[in-house]
Amino acid sequence: MIVDEGQDFPEAWRDQVFRHADPAARRLWLEDPLQNLYGRPPLALPGWVGLRAVANYRSPRPVVRLLQDLLPAEATIEAVSPFDIEDIDFLIYHHPAEIPQKVKEALRRCHAAGFRKEDTVLLSYRGRENSQLMSLTQLGAYRLRAYSGRHDLFGQPLLSTGDLLMETVYRFKGQAAPAVIFAEIDFETLDDKALRKLFVGATRAILKLVLVVSERAALQLQARRRPLPQTQPR
Repeated sequence: MIVDEGQDFPEAWRDQVFRHADPAARRLWLEDPLQNLYGRPPLALPGWVGLRAVANYRSPRPVVRLLQDLLPAEATIEAVSPFDIEDIDFLIYHHPAEIPQKVKEALRRCHAAGFRKEDTVLLSYRGRENSQLMSLTQLGAYRLRAYSGRHDLFGQPLLSTGDLLMETVYRFKGQAAPAVIFAEIDFETLDDKALRKLFVGATRAILKLVLVVSERAALQLQARRRPLPQTQPR
């Protein structure tokens, strides 16, 4: 039995899942505390052998560098992706009314970098009910494809018809895309909850990441970033 995203499991879920395993079954429990968006306390697994892995294979090296600057010193991430591409794009808005235009600029940058609409995902930092973007059906030339709030007979979510996938950071956790536009990022303080949401959203990007962030949040992020070491001339 393999359990993934274990940090999202309350005790009742853990116990119910384990009931389906044969007493002699081998069990693997995978979790990432940095992706604990729901703030659930760690589950006890007494007697289990633990192994901690810090290598990040999926995210481009600039994304890992950004996150390492923001995380506590004891939370080490090793960047092992082969992609050490251009730095992350920051698009700063001063008022929420500017967000759609900033996202259009982010889409232009992704398109200019060679990413097609099917390669690109628009993520909202906010939940579905509090997102300005999630209320839109069209953004420039793009029709937005988003969760409709309904499900089919098999319990699968139904999406609206559109060209560009738009999701919340909560719903897109566990998935990835070549280019990610992570928008509506706003917080008063870069606390643990905000940091976890940033970590989840940023690590969805495989090749390119554009952050659409409020001025007050951008100031806090930039203050925590360490300058890149200067290359010494030979």
